[in-house]
Amino acid sequence: MKSLLKKIALFFNYLFNFRTINRFKKINNKLENKLADREVDRIILKGNIIKMVRKYLRVDAKSKYIPKESRNHTEIRERILAEFGEQMGKLGIKINEKLELI
Repeated sequence: MKSLLKKIALFFNYLFNFRTINRFKKINNKLENKLADREVDRIILKGNIIKMVRKYLRVDAKSKYIPKESRNHTEIRERILAEFGEQMGKLGIKINEKLELI
């Protein structure tokens, strides 16, 4: 008898809160989509930063006559912040002193 009353009470509770439950489901779906889009944008931005650093340091210079550039970490960090600082701020990506993207 108790389980039947409990099931009926849960059913009426669901009917009473149907609008709020439905509204929160819609909000959660939108948030999941936005979060997935943001994560994709973060991955693309990190890839662009890595490409820029490789080009800036000339890491891919395979010739023995073209030397690899040696630059200090602060110079590279400032260059990254100058080029991608605004995008990094929007996406919540930070760069520390060891040039690690966080």
